[in-house]
Amino acid sequence: MAIEMRQIAHELAISEDQVAHKALRALVRAKIHAYNAERRARCAKFGVTSLQEMDALIRAGKIAEDEILDDFQNVDYLTSRVARLQQLLGETV
Repeated sequence: MAIEMRQIAHELAISEDQVAHKALRALVRAKIHAYNAERRARCAKFGVTSLQEMDALIRAGKIAEDEILDDFQNVDYLTSRVARLQQLLGETV
């Protein structure tokens, strides 16, 4: 069943533009949450909380680069996606 924006706007007593705006913000926030959850999970595999801490593990020789590279690259990507989406929302990075 498709959701009618007009009906939702009427039920919430707001304009269709406001419904669309709030829906887009909610969608972007949900993606930010999902990206952050995946990023935290990948970091947790190595007992760290950030890309910088992952890099420090490599530099200190505590873990071989080839053992962490895939997760490192993924955390880097996820971190940049979160920053970009926050920027689009006008939130501080």
